[in-house]
Amino acid sequence: MIIYIVGFFVIAWLPSLPSLYWLLCFPIISIFSFYYSRKLCFQLLALMAGLAIALVYGHTQLAHRWQPADATSIWKAEGVVDGLVEYKGKHIKFNLRINEVATEDNVRPQSNPRLIRLSWYRADVQLKPGDLLELDVKLRPPHSLWNPGGFDYEQWALGRDIDAVGYVKALHSHKPASSASIDAWRFSSIEWLSKRLSDQPVILSTLQALLFGDKSGFVDWQWSLLQNTGTTHLMVVSGLHVGICVVLGWWFGRILAALLFRGKESRIPHHWLSVAVALLVSGGYVALAGFSIPTQRAWVMAAVLLGAQLVMRRPSVWFRWWLSMAIVLTLHPLAMHEIGFWLSFLAVATLLFLVTARQKSTAWLILLKSQWWIFLALSPLMLLFFSQVSISAPFVNILAIPFLSLLLFVMIPAMLLEAVGVGWGLDIVSVLVQLLWDGLTWVNGLSDSWVVNIQQPSFIVILFAGLGAVMVLQPVSIKLKVLGVMCWLPMFIPPQNSVLLGRMSAVVFDVGQGTAVLIRTHGHTLLYDTGAAYPNGHTAFERSVVPYLQLQGVDFLDKLVVSHDDNDHAGGVSKVVELMRIGVIESGMPDAINVSAQRCQAGVRWQWDGVEFRYIHPEPRLAATDNDRSCVLEVRSKTCGLLITGDASVRIEEQVLTYVEATRPVNWLVAGHHGSRTSTGVAFLEAFQPENALISAGFLNRYGHPHEDVVSRIKAVGSQVFRTDQQGAIILDETTDDECRVQTWRQKEKRYWTAS
Repeated sequence: MIIYIVGFFVIAWLPSLPSLYWLLCFPIISIFSFYYSRKLCFQLLALMAGLAIALVYGHTQLAHRWQPADATSIWKAEGVVDGLVEYKGKHIKFNLRINEVATEDNVRPQSNPRLIRLSWYRADVQLKPGDLLELDVKLRPPHSLWNPGGFDYEQWALGRDIDAVGYVKALHSHKPASSASIDAWRFSSIEWLSKRLSDQPVILSTLQALLFGDKSGFVDWQWSLLQNTGTTHLMVVSGLHVGICVVLGWWFGRILAALLFRGKESRIPHHWLSVAVALLVSGGYVALAGFSIPTQRAWVMAAVLLGAQLVMRRPSVWFRWWLSMAIVLTLHPLAMHEIGFWLSFLAVATLLFLVTARQKSTAWLILLKSQWWIFLALSPLMLLFFSQVSISAPFVNILAIPFLSLLLFVMIPAMLLEAVGVGWGLDIVSVLVQLLWDGLTWVNGLSDSWVVNIQQPSFIVILFAGLGAVMVLQPVSIKLKVLGVMCWLPMFIPPQNSVLLGRMSAVVFDVGQGTAVLIRTHGHTLLYDTGAAYPNGHTAFERSVVPYLQLQGVDFLDKLVVSHDDNDHAGGVSKVVELMRIGVIESGMPDAINVSAQRCQAGVRWQWDGVEFRYIHPEPRLAATDNDRSCVLEVRSKTCGLLITGDASVRIEEQVLTYVEATRPVNWLVAGHHGSRTSTGVAFLEAFQPENALISAGFLNRYGHPHEDVVSRIKAVGSQVFRTDQQGAIILDETTDDECRVQTWRQKEKRYWTAS
């Protein structure tokens, strides 16, 4: 079983997929192993089965992915709305199950997409699951903003059969659903609930999440409150909710068995009814929540763990645990790349160990202990993936989980009563939901922050913490438990500063069509530009920069430089001010960025930790455009030089050459205006002779950046070109042998599904 699972792990971590022709070697290996070692043969067969399934899955998924070459055309797509439709005013998002896609000239795409994710701005129709649509769409491959600590949207889409993303340009035909489906019923139920609770958005968003797995109604303060109290899992339908339904179904089955078989003899053991009802109830809830991958995973685990109760010779609980993992990976071979996979299986393993190792404990004592055990077991993983953990989680969950169980128990009957005109059931549910949020708010108010943030620890430190958790949880002597606690101490020792005195490091973030560059010296941090703000209220800064800052334990910026007021450079300023402590804010247009800022004065220079900074742009003229008011920043350590010009045009670049007393070659140049041909001129390149030109541009952006003329003239001066749209975040640092190094995150964290 374990060898079979290893096969999935091997393929999932490869930077590229081997050819399917390698499968031809498997029968030959099997024959040789059968003749020379039959014991080894079964292990090899298990390994090759895992490898083969994962390999075929990977090739199948990639074969359907939309190709970049087809991204320039407008396509006529016919398909069926699949799943729930997300509404944000007149902006809607939905999945379309494709029946046919082609151009007006009947040209077919290079791939055959199955499911596409579409946005529709200013939509004037009401869509429901099952509706048949004929649309004009622009499509492109799923693409991640690829940054350290960022969300891998490409892997997420691949695992859910989403082969393309895009937006609707025109609607040609809309036929309402002709048959009923679970998703259509879910959508209708949400509509009905929305009308009933239109004046209670908190109650509505909570019931949508708990009943139907629809989290679109939650707003920022709710997510922040859940994160601070360690209770996000309460509102995200997953293993906890499925487990609660399993327990409720089990007890209902026992009551039913007692009523049906009371005083009767039966050859069939009575407990089969408890198992069947538990799986039916939990399976019904999984269907209600939309068959999401986390709920599928949880139900498979429940089915394997409970189903073994019906077998004459019951396997051990640990065999069942491994078997459930094998089944989950067979169904979803990339599941191990999702944090929920690890948290779910580790939490279940912790509970199994608690129940099997402490059988003399009462049920209530096991319930109390379980939260401490899960907290200790999961904390190393939480710190590894998120660099933070909520210390209030075990306290809150001891009360919140039983309360949530009560809430789930009364919700369905309340909904049924509401459907027949009895409203007091839903009123009771509303009171319970409000009590839950009030309780979380009260807990959160007891401290400024329950969340412990730690700079991303090394794998060795995490391993020690995990070992310490195991020692604390084992029935061992006090001395060994104390030793286990001490294994956690390295977690709280600040790591040595990786940037030495006199040196610098920088990250050119992949923020799409925009700019955000973080520069660090031994003791100071500067952020140049923030990326764009989006129509939905979020920002590129949150998606691309914040995860890295959390991993590095950075919560203070000595200086924020906003080159000028364009959205793709200044859109995230308000969010930076909200989330970070900032020393000084400077901008080329301080009066236009909606925060208190000073002007980045030409000629001003300063030094941090042996690294020199200076603004080298000329004073802007009254007729200067916004782009030409950009702050031009030069940074030099003992060995390396970095130059950032914002969106300054060739005209400003020529003035810079006459403004500075002398130009020196730089190792890293952030190309002006995302590679537009109005910037990064020949004279400027020849003067600074950059070793590497770094272009921050959006994937398949509508402006065509970077322009081929710019790329050609950069290469003509001998510079190497790096692009965030193709290579993700660009990491700049100085090695111990004084090398000015460039690394790209997409290459450093290469996986077989990455777009480039």
